[in-house]
Amino acid sequence: MNKVFQLIKKDFIMDWRLQNPITGILLYLAATVFTTYMAFQGFVSLEVWNALFWIILLFTGINAVSKSFIQEERRVHYFFFTCDPLHILSAKLIYSCLYLHGVTFLSIFIFSILFGNPISNYPLFMLNAFSGVLGISSAFTMVSAIAFRAGSRSVMMAVLGFPVVIPVLVLSINNSYRILDGFIWLQIRGNVFALLSVDVIIIVLTYILFPFTWKN
Repeated sequence: MNKVFQLIKKDFIMDWRLQNPITGILLYLAATVFTTYMAFQGFVSLEVWNALFWIILLFTGINAVSKSFIQEERRVHYFFFTCDPLHILSAKLIYSCLYLHGVTFLSIFIFSILFGNPISNYPLFMLNAFSGVLGISSAFTMVSAIAFRAGSRSVMMAVLGFPVVIPVLVLSINNSYRILDGFIWLQIRGNVFALLSVDVIIIVLTYILFPFTWKN
């Protein structure tokens, strides 16, 4: 665990020192939400609010997580001989997940200012949001690792990432709409458990595939 913590700390320090990744993500998020606000003139239905929230969160997540392994290009040989692949993967997964959770809070804050806040059941909405973010960050971390070892990285991210993330996105959107519409835990717990199950499958596959990808 100490090695994993040190790797997470390294990623945090790198992003904080460079500031370009964080600033870029914040600018992308703010510009996208504001452009959407101008297009809809600040008035959106519950369905549109929900769809926009997840679409913007998805593409912000892609920009945030896609750099997970690409930024390690100059240090790959050092990590290859000094770190266990599973330690590297665990650090990347945890950092990406925390990163996107922060983006989620910020997205809800900006959406609430510009479009209003239709969320009445915060605990249930955030549980679903965190489950969806966990799946998105895990999926794109895995795809980022594969794309890192291949050419045409941006193409690989799109081709491999979207099929993997579609089940997570569909379940997350459906669940959050029902929560916004007034559904309670007993009515949607099956869907939430289904989303968490998909998250677990993605994470397990990531841990199975990553050591082979890293060695090759």
